[in-house]
Amino acid sequence: MAVAVAVAVPMLGACGIRGTDVIEAGGPASFQAFLNRDSDMLLFFRAPDGNLAPVIRTVESSTEFGDGYSESGSGDAAEDAIPTEKVVLALLSGPRTEDRAAGLTSTLPTPRRGTTIELDRSRDDRIKAGLPFALAPLDSTAVRQLTCTIAYSEEADGEILVELTGQDGTSKSGTCGLDPDAETAPEVRAPAE
Repeated sequence: MAVAVAVAVPMLGACGIRGTDVIEAGGPASFQAFLNRDSDMLLFFRAPDGNLAPVIRTVESSTEFGDGYSESGSGDAAEDAIPTEKVVLALLSGPRTEDRAAGLTSTLPTPRRGTTIELDRSRDDRIKAGLPFALAPLDSTAVRQLTCTIAYSEEADGEILVELTGQDGTSKSGTCGLDPDAETAPEVRAPAE
């Protein structure tokens, strides 16, 4: 019996079936693959390496069906989209416990109760954001946090010009400049309050 097995193994290896090479199926999944614009907010925090890290926060729908189930995506997309003002206030509230556990931080000021963000969408190619704090003391990463969070809240591809104006009269403008397909920062997903 052992002889039959020893003879059969080499014969099976030579039956004419060739091995195949590894087939590439594209790069790693980006955060956009997991973002539902009807029920998710995309926030950007500072990663331990100093770059920006996307964080997806799910906002519970007002249409709920029992424990933990909520319906999203019903109705007009413009009606269902989370307002950018709400997204910016969530960013200003800072990283949550699970975000901090992943090493994410922020140097943006925490908003006071009743704080509002004033947005002007009068031009298609840009959005102006009036901020309730001074802009001059913010470092470049904090400015990018605001710019990217606003850009991706307004446009799915994040390629809109964002003009920030602080209470101190300082203005800065720019685009997010992140390539979501190349983003390697950790993703933290947590439900919004």
